Amino acid sequence: MTQPRPVRTRFAPSPTGFQHIGGFRTAFYAYLLAKKHGGQFLLRIEDTDQERLVPGAIKYIIEELGWFGIHADEGPSKSELEILKECWDGAPDLGGAYGPYVQSQRLPKYQAVAQQLIDLGVAYRCDCTTERLEQERFEQMARRETPGYSGFCRGRDVSKDVKHVVRFKMPPRAQVVLHDAVRGRIEWDNPPLRDPVLLKSDGFPTYHLACVVDDHDMQISHVMRGEEWLSTAPLHILLYQALNWEMPIFAHLPVVKGSDGKKLSKRHGATLASAFRDDGYLPQAVLNYVVLVGWSPGEGDNQEIFTHQELIEKFSLEHVSEASAVFDYSKLQWMNGVYIRNLSVDEFLHWVTPFLENAGVRIAEPILRKLSPLIQERIRTFKEAAPMLEFLMDAPLSREWESVFKKNMTNELCTTILTAAREAVRGLSDFTEAALEERFKAVAESIGVKAGQFLSTTRIAVLAKAATPPLYESLVCLGMDTVIARLTEAIEEVAARPAA
Repeated sequence: MTQPRPVRTRFAPSPTGFQHIGGFRTAFYAYLLAKKHGGQFLLRIEDTDQERLVPGAIKYIIEELGWFGIHADEGPSKSELEILKECWDGAPDLGGAYGPYVQSQRLPKYQAVAQQLIDLGVAYRCDCTTERLEQERFEQMARRETPGYSGFCRGRDVSKDVKHVVRFKMPPRAQVVLHDAVRGRIEWDNPPLRDPVLLKSDGFPTYHLACVVDDHDMQISHVMRGEEWLSTAPLHILLYQALNWEMPIFAHLPVVKGSDGKKLSKRHGATLASAFRDDGYLPQAVLNYVVLVGWSPGEGDNQEIFTHQELIEKFSLEHVSEASAVFDYSKLQWMNGVYIRNLSVDEFLHWVTPFLENAGVRIAEPILRKLSPLIQERIRTFKEAAPMLEFLMDAPLSREWESVFKKNMTNELCTTILTAAREAVRGLSDFTEAALEERFKAVAESIGVKAGQFLSTTRIAVLAKAATPPLYESLVCLGMDTVIARLTEAIEEVAARPAA
């Protein structure tokens, strides 16, 4: 009985830009599958498109994976990164038995396999000029034919000493079958591929040759990639068959869409992994949510919040949806809020403090620690914390009076409420939450206003905003003298307002 292959998966990004969250989802799925089966997760850099490389893109990929808690078992060593001039302090020194893990450092291997395919009679050299190819295309379109290479060089035996590319000789009347782990059985009759290029004239492979060679050499068992690669899957299958190599299991993943049904892009909001970090999301919350964009734990299992280990244990390709999935930012915010509320006070302070400092909100640690549980209950991202705590700063307040002066509120009534609140605070010998609550309710009743109107007016006067931590706890943190001073200042502002 044949032993099953060890599970080895890979994330193979192209550093032609900064990876967006949909690309990282592929990495998450590959990682979870490998870890579930006790296998290895590899990072491979596909940098054969030399003209479009973006400096810093590799560093970005590795650091963002680390932020999510995803660490490759094999990948570029420091020496490989140094060749790319992409090494930095703290860069991981991965390596492994199947390196190099950077395609531009594997050129001799691709060139040797290209020659092997020529020797097998399934590939050939082509020296057609750009001008000839353009003329072919023009004539085909004039005849209303599908444009593509005519096969002019198939029987010409082009010398290896002239500038040339290597093309795959697509078989006539090809019938190709793929058993996809997500989409099931897929069949192609005569796939519309016209002798595609495998090796370019500069000696670099195209994606088609490089990914097949690398996945074979690195003993990849499962290939996860976006559904946009499905149209070229027949070529990859034919290459495996021509080389008599065992083919990995393919899983073509559904596209991630925005709320408008179009492929997720910057117009929908944050798409870069770093943008979610900068906007105040927890990495474990983003990882949890992104995994659920296209996967579910199975029928009857309604769990939505998973630990890292639970995701590993429950993930399977069988429950990846074939249909495109919508990235719902409001659902992500909700999930992030759940994760924030589950943090300990120390963990919360660790995450929220940099966001407060970046916003210029500097608060004494004892006061921040006291208010942290109250803030945690109300925010969905750490960025939301700073506006809620601005009232603690010794700075001029910009009061949201528009939330006070609504129906039935006049300058006179507002002044009455604020004056009563100030006198109530002055009369307290015990400046505590309980004493404030009891006194304010009594004063509101004595002046004939509803408690809600009294408290909301006082909140704007002292805390400036409607969205703040609970009123009484906030007033105590400010202290009696500051509260009285702010109420006096607010009374003066109302006096200066034009009459309604």
